[in-house]
Amino acid sequence: MDFYGDVLRNLILALGGALFVGNVAALVHRERDADRVVRRTVASARPGSPVRGYRRDESKTDLPQAPIVRSVLYAAIGLVMVLWWVGTLFAG
Repeated sequence: MDFYGDVLRNLILALGGALFVGNVAALVHRERDADRVVRRTVASARPGSPVRGYRRDESKTDLPQAPIVRSVLYAAIGLVMVLWWVGTLFAG
């Protein structure tokens, strides 16, 4: 095996593993994220709050929860990448 081929395979493993683990973690923490957004929204809407009247630009806000379809799709792509790496490991 050549050096660059090994580096490419290891980068595919790292990227695929990060896609899979990150999106599965986002799916697991969906409910907690929704609760946190509700608490943050209630805290900023209290009377006498120093941030009252502050208008947040909608284009810069975070998603309240991770989208299910996108997260499952990205996790599946990451899993395919990891399985491809395992296949090349045993094939060559």
